[in-house]
Amino acid sequence: MTTGFTDERVRAWVAAAPLRWPRWVLAVLWAAAFVVSAMGDTAPCTVAEPCGPEPDFSVAVVLCLGALVLLWWRPFVAAACAVVFAVVDVAFDDVLTARVAWPVVAVAFVAYAVHLRSRARRQRDIARAASVVLPPWPRGLQRPLRTDGPHRLMALAAMALVLVATGSVFGYERATGLDAEHVARAQVVEGVVITGEDDEGDQKVRLSQRPEGFPAVVDLTFLDVPEVGDEVALRIDPRDPSWTHPVTEQPDRTWWFTVGLGALLVAGLLGERLLSVRVRRRHLEESSHHVGVPVRVFTDELDFVGLVATDSTRGLAEFPVDEDLRLDRPDDRRVAAPVETYLVGDVRHGGWAALASPTGLRLPMGSISALPEGTEVDLDTFDRDPEDVRDWSEAVPMGTIPVPLPVVVEAPAWRRVAGALVAVAAIVVGVWLLADDEVGLSGVGVVVGTASAMHWGLDQLARRIRVTRDGFEMATVFSRVTSSMGAVREVRHDTEAALVVFDDDSVLDITPGDGDHRGLAAAIEQATASASRFPAGAAPDGGRLAWTAVAFGLGVLVVTGTWLVHWLG
Repeated sequence: MTTGFTDERVRAWVAAAPLRWPRWVLAVLWAAAFVVSAMGDTAPCTVAEPCGPEPDFSVAVVLCLGALVLLWWRPFVAAACAVVFAVVDVAFDDVLTARVAWPVVAVAFVAYAVHLRSRARRQRDIARAASVVLPPWPRGLQRPLRTDGPHRLMALAAMALVLVATGSVFGYERATGLDAEHVARAQVVEGVVITGEDDEGDQKVRLSQRPEGFPAVVDLTFLDVPEVGDEVALRIDPRDPSWTHPVTEQPDRTWWFTVGLGALLVAGLLGERLLSVRVRRRHLEESSHHVGVPVRVFTDELDFVGLVATDSTRGLAEFPVDEDLRLDRPDDRRVAAPVETYLVGDVRHGGWAALASPTGLRLPMGSISALPEGTEVDLDTFDRDPEDVRDWSEAVPMGTIPVPLPVVVEAPAWRRVAGALVAVAAIVVGVWLLADDEVGLSGVGVVVGTASAMHWGLDQLARRIRVTRDGFEMATVFSRVTSSMGAVREVRHDTEAALVVFDDDSVLDITPGDGDHRGLAAAIEQATASASRFPAGAAPDGGRLAWTAVAFGLGVLVVTGTWLVHWLG
């Protein structure tokens, strides 16, 4: 077999990438273990052995949650979290089902880590077999790392999380200090449960005896839920009715530990990511690369490089780079067609590699990501300027039969009706959700969601393009615009739409419902030829406010007003 990433080797390398479905199996297994552990904890809360607080559990639960969350991001760290949590659970948990379930989960996580190692070894072997000796190129210039937006956000997030972790220490100290003040004034009173759990899990308890001025009925949330009519002992603070809890269930402030440790864990991983980018790039830049894997590389969207087989259009992988290749000149904006180069470094899914050429190394900003099996790269899309309609469309073919004008392009009747119903339903549902005094700041999300649904519905109802021999009438949610045929500079088409290019370089995309976009383009071209020319830059004409814009504004006003009235009122 020839050297380099040939089509056959690309198939084998992509097939050797880690499987994705085991992660979902592990997530389901984790959820099952969590449910089994919760259901197995049936020990009642008593005065001798009250429920909570448990600082060791509050710390260990960070590892438990980390095992699930990090499974997609840092699978080896996730496996380590699962193993440590299983050990802690076996050592300190009295629930038998939990002591069995979590070790099973840990073994499954370790098996997945072994699978990742095995697949990585297989991919390295394929890349090694495809390697060749590199020519003695001169050493390229070292370039400083340009920290991009995502990595700057990572740094800010890491610093913010460290502040959160620090604040959690003060939060815990303040909460336990307040509890100590309450305990110093506390009294134990008897009460009778008079209701079952409501929608928020609260139950009402009528106190048998109470201090003067203290409410006769209090709302409590029980861990060990009592029956209606049961007598319960409560510890109360005569000065503060909000500090009331069962004697068998002590206030638990150790959740501050969970917040603080979780914030530190995520901050550490973000910091490690920022450090690893610099360390791995510097290692790639300073290493003497004697062998590399021939591959074809292209740039698309210009923040990533894509890798293609040397003898076919089969896609191999992609990874982010730090060069900003999108320049001002049209020739520089064109994506670069595949060129042959060499891949050096750890050539595997999740590995760090660079591109070697006579001009030096092109360094990564992230690890290699294998493309899905069967990915094909359309080479015809290269060397095209996405902002130049001539580069990605075609002229109207000679002899195309024009369709008769006028032509109206709009959504079918059933879709317009559905759009109107969605817009009305969005307002009704939004008002219903916001008509609650406890919505608070979360109402912002409801308002935004309602506005988005309204816009979609009104867009189905209002969007319309009418093409006549004299010009165009275009309607959107917010405006109605007209334009003359005399302002059309050129008519083209792509695979499914007629493209009208005006003198001001704006492009109108018209996709007819019957699919005859070439016939429509021919009709517009014919009408343009007989129309009187307008001065340059005169199209399209100024628009008028559409009635749907008023409807949209009124709907948003109603929903926003409902939210503010119930929140601020």
